[in-house]
Amino acid sequence: MSYVFEFTFDPATEAVVRAIWRRIARAGLPSSLDADGYRPHISLAVYDAEQFDSDGCRRRALAYARNVAPFPIRLSHLGVFSSWENVVFLGVTPTLTLLRRQQETLDLCQAQRAFLRSYYAPGLWTPHVSLAFDLTPEQAKAILALAWETSLPISGMVRALHLVEVAPDYARDVFTCEFSGPS
Repeated sequence: MSYVFEFTFDPATEAVVRAIWRRIARAGLPSSLDADGYRPHISLAVYDAEQFDSDGCRRRALAYARNVAPFPIRLSHLGVFSSWENVVFLGVTPTLTLLRRQQETLDLCQAQRAFLRSYYAPGLWTPHVSLAFDLTPEQAKAILALAWETSLPISGMVRALHLVEVAPDYARDVFTCEFSGPS
């Protein structure tokens, strides 16, 4: 089982990403739209752990979110992770604010640090929004060709911190903390 911290977006940004997902799905290709309960997001941390202190993390995340204002993001390029997951994504411009917010999120659950997937560690993390995953090379090329038609960059706002529990047969929302701090 895994626990995933994500940043979620304002409705307009979410709608733009969902439109890309639908275009990919209409072409008969795998799309993040196909993933049950999946919504557009930037993954900040993935913890592979059977036990997770979600109550403690929730308390710290709620307090944190009260002090953080929504902040701008920019989806600026297309990319591919050619690995066992084979992902095509929209790359997020890594601003100082985004990098700081990811580090602050990691700090919320220090006790879980041993279970963090290594590529989410500071200095290794690549901020992105998945368009499709678990692809063959041919599918990745076709999705890149479709996504190439997307007008980039896409500017939007990060509005919330979200924790999801993921298992092979389900994804379950654990909590969402809307950012409400001063601008």
